[in-house]
Amino acid sequence: MRKILYLCIPVIAFSLMTTSCRMAPKEELGDTVAAKVFEPIDTAALHRKQAAKMKNIKDSTDIFYVGPATDQKSLQLISYPSRRDTLTMGRTRHIKRSGSTDVGNIVRIALWTKGKDTLVSRIEEYQPTVKAAKK
Repeated sequence: MRKILYLCIPVIAFSLMTTSCRMAPKEELGDTVAAKVFEPIDTAALHRKQAAKMKNIKDSTDIFYVGPATDQKSLQLISYPSRRDTLTMGRTRHIKRSGSTDVGNIVRIALWTKGKDTLVSRIEEYQPTVKAAKK
C-alpha cells in the first residue's frame, strides 16, 4: 500500500507542474496585416493591357511553331509570333523536310490541297532575321 502511495504523490505533483504559466504575456491577434494582402488581384486591367498588345500583332500565314501534340500522322501548328491560335493539320505520306523541324522550332509550311482535304506537304526551318538599327 505504501508503494502505491509513493507512486501517486509524484503523479499528482507532475500534473500540477504541467499547468501553463499565468504570467506569460497575452497575444492580441488582431488585424496586423493590411487587408489588401488578402484581396485577390484585379486581373481585368492586366487582361486589357495584354489584349491591347496582342491586338497590334499580325500573325504570319505560313510560319508557325511546331506544337507538343505533333505525332506521326498530324502536325500541331501554333501561330507565329503571338502563339494565340493552334491548328492541327494532317501530313502527306512523304513529307519534305529541311532543317530542324522538332517541337518548339519555328517552321515554314507548304500546303497541298485536293478537294476538301488540305495536308502539309513540306516543312522547312525558319530562322527570323533581326534588322540592325540605323545610327
